Amino acid sequence: MQAEIADEKLLQILQQVNLPDLAERFGGLEAEQDWGDVLSLGEQQRLTFARLLVNQPDYAILDEATSALDIENEASLYHHLQTLQTTFVSVGHRRTLAAYHQHVLQLDQNQHWQLRSPTDLLETVAKPLSEAV
Repeated sequence: MQAEIADEKLLQILQQVNLPDLAERFGGLEAEQDWGDVLSLGEQQRLTFARLLVNQPDYAILDEATSALDIENEASLYHHLQTLQTTFVSVGHRRTLAAYHQHVLQLDQNQHWQLRSPTDLLETVAKPLSEAV
């Protein structure tokens, strides 16, 4: 399904995901590129969030979706995602992801699962994740 979206809205979304010059760098919004060849991993991850903001799916599974980004970009992207009606599940190693979720299912080094509250996980921030279990 292709939605008609105004160029101004697309440029606004690129601004939201911290890619304000992407269209200009590659010759406009109609440019077709192999993004894996021309964008850094962090830029690719931000572009993926832009796609989520454009398409606003009912569900999204994010696997290490911000692993190549700094904490500030991660926070901004998840903040924008939380404004949608999208239910999302994140898989990742960063403890900071807990702040954007209602539940955390943690796999420990002994292959045991533990359901934790995001607050509980964030309170262990001083310890390495492997010691926090």
